[in-house]
Amino acid sequence: MSDLYDILDPWGPPSSGATNASAPTSTGILGVSNLEESSRRCLDNVALPVVYAVAFSAAQKAGGGRVTRDALQQTLEFSGLPRHVTGQIVLTADTGADSLAQRDFNLALAMVALAQKNMSPTLESVMFHKEDLPVPELDGVETLISSSNMHSSMPPGRGRLDAPDDPWSSASAGPGAVASSTAALGSMSLATNGTETASLPANADSTKKEHQQRTAGKDSSASQTFVPGINMDELQWKLDKEDVSIKESAERGGIVFKHTNYEISTRSFSSMVVRRYRDFDWISNYLVTRYPYRMHANIPPKGFPVDRKFLDNRIKGLTRFASAILRIPFLRRDALVIQFFTNTDEFGHVLKVGNLDMEAEDIDVEDELGSTPWPEVQQTYAAFDDFYAQVARDEERYRTQITSLEKIARYKQAIGDELNVYSDTMRLINAPRESVSGSRKFHVQAASKRTLDSNLNELSMSFSDASLLEKAHGEVQKTISAEYLRRVYDVVISMKLMMDRMRRMEKRKDIQRVCERNDANRKAMAQLNGESPVPDSDRSSTDRLERLLREDAAELQLLNHEQRCIEARFYLELARYKCYESFLQTHYHGYIEEQIKHHTMTLNAWKQALSTADDLPTDPLGFIS
Repeated sequence: MSDLYDILDPWGPPSSGATNASAPTSTGILGVSNLEESSRRCLDNVALPVVYAVAFSAAQKAGGGRVTRDALQQTLEFSGLPRHVTGQIVLTADTGADSLAQRDFNLALAMVALAQKNMSPTLESVMFHKEDLPVPELDGVETLISSSNMHSSMPPGRGRLDAPDDPWSSASAGPGAVASSTAALGSMSLATNGTETASLPANADSTKKEHQQRTAGKDSSASQTFVPGINMDELQWKLDKEDVSIKESAERGGIVFKHTNYEISTRSFSSMVVRRYRDFDWISNYLVTRYPYRMHANIPPKGFPVDRKFLDNRIKGLTRFASAILRIPFLRRDALVIQFFTNTDEFGHVLKVGNLDMEAEDIDVEDELGSTPWPEVQQTYAAFDDFYAQVARDEERYRTQITSLEKIARYKQAIGDELNVYSDTMRLINAPRESVSGSRKFHVQAASKRTLDSNLNELSMSFSDASLLEKAHGEVQKTISAEYLRRVYDVVISMKLMMDRMRRMEKRKDIQRVCERNDANRKAMAQLNGESPVPDSDRSSTDRLERLLREDAAELQLLNHEQRCIEARFYLELARYKCYESFLQTHYHGYIEEQIKHHTMTLNAWKQALSTADDLPTDPLGFIS
C-alpha cells in the first residue's frame, strides 16, 4: 500500500535508500564513498537553468567560488519548503568543509526542485533524474535574476522558471506550495558577531522579508531584534542537528577492571576518537569551571552499565551532550574541546602533557554588551527570582510533555499488539483442519462460507497492516518527538543549573560586607586625623588603617567587576535561552505533520479493509451446504 501515500516523511527522506547526511559513510568519517562522490559529480556536464548560477552568485559573501552553510540555508528559505526539509538538504549537500563549492550548491538546488515535486530529496534521486530535473521554484528569484548581469549565459530554452521543456510543469503543486503556510523560517538576523551570511541584494532581502511575513504571519520588525554580544550562528538553535555519532567500542579498556569505551565520530572535525565515560565527565567539569556563567550541556548520570537498556540510554545521553557542545560557537573554538574530539591519544595522556587553562574566563563587560545600556542589564538581573520561577515552570511543563509522549508511545505499541492478536484470530490457518469424528460432512463447505474465509484472510492482513502502522507511530513518538522535547528539556535544565551557580557565586553580599568594613575604617581614620597633632603612639594605627582602606578598595573593585560580569552574562544567557524556543516550530511542525501522515495512512488502510468487509456474504441461506 506504500504507493497510495505521497506524504513526505517529516523526519527525513521518505525513501529507504535515502542517505542519512548526519551519519558517517561506509568509508569512514574521513571521506565520502565512491558512490557518493560519483553522485556529487552527476550535474557537472548537465545544462542547468540560469537560476542555479544567479542564486550561487548572490549567495557568495565575497567571491572565491564558495558559499557558507548559513548562506545556502538562507538561499533555500526562498523555496517555501519546511525548515526541516531544507535543513536535511543542507546536511546532504554539505561535505564537512568550511564552505560549499558550486557543485554542492547546485546539488542542493536540484534536491529542492525534487522536493517541490514530491520527489525524494536525495543524491540518488538527483543522479537518477539529472537529465529531466524540474526547475527549482524560489519565491523572489525573479528579483535576483533582474539584479544579475548573467542573462547572456542562459542556456537555450531554460531561461524562464516556467520553461516549456520542464518535464514537471504539469505536475500538481508540491510541498513548496503547501508548506508556505507553515514554514516559519526564523526571524533572527544572521549577521551578528562574525557569523557569515549570504550577500543577497537589497531588493532580494525585501522580497524574503515579505515572504516570511506571508508564511509566518509576523511583523518584519521582529527580524531586526537582536541582543549585542550573542553569536547568532543559527546552528546552535537547531537542536535536531547532530554533528556527533557515538557507538560502543568492541574493545573494552582496563587491565583488571574493564570499562566501556565509546567511539566518537565527529563530522565537522572529520575525526574518530575513543573515549570512556570518565573523559566525558572530565570535559563537563572543565567547561563549568572554565565558563561558569554560561549554559552547558548536561551529561548523563554516573552508574555501572548493568544491562543493555542502561548502555543504550547512556549512549543517547552522551550523543546529546557531545552534539550540544559542538552546536555552541565559542565551545567549538575551545582548545581542549578540539583536543577531546580530534586527538586520538588517550584523553588522560592529553590532560597530562597539555598546558590547560583552568581559570574562569575573564569577561570584558563593555565589549560583551556593546550598545546595550547598563540600566537595562540591572533591571533584568533585578528580576532574577522571577526568571528562575519561569525556568522552573518550563522544566515542569516539558517534563510533563515528555512523560505524556512516552505514555502515548506505549499505548500505541499496546494497540498495535492487540490489533495483531485480533488479526491472527481471523486467519483461516488457525481453524481446525481435520474432523475429530472423521465424518466427511465436516469438510463440505457452502459457497458463502468459502467466500467468507477468503475475505477474512484479506481482512486479517488489513488488520495486521493497521497494527504495524500503530507500532511504527508509537516508535516515532518515542524516538523522535519525545527525543526532540528531551533536548529542549536539557536546555531548560542547563539554564536552571547556571542560575544556581550564579546564586552561589553572587558578590552582592560580599560587596555590602566590604563596604560596611570600609566605612568603619574611614570613621576610625577620621577620628585619628581629627586629633592635631597625631601622637606618635597612634602613627602605627593610622598606617594600619590606610593599608586596610587600600586593601578594601582593591577588593571592592574586584568584587564589583565580578558582579558586573555575573549580571552581564545573565542578561546575555537569558537572551540565548529565549532564542532556543525557536526550535519549537521545528518540533511541532514535524510532530503535527507526522500525525497527518500517520492518520492518512491509517485511513487508507481502513478504507481498503472496508471494501473487503463490504464483499463479505450477507445471505443467511448461502451458508447452508
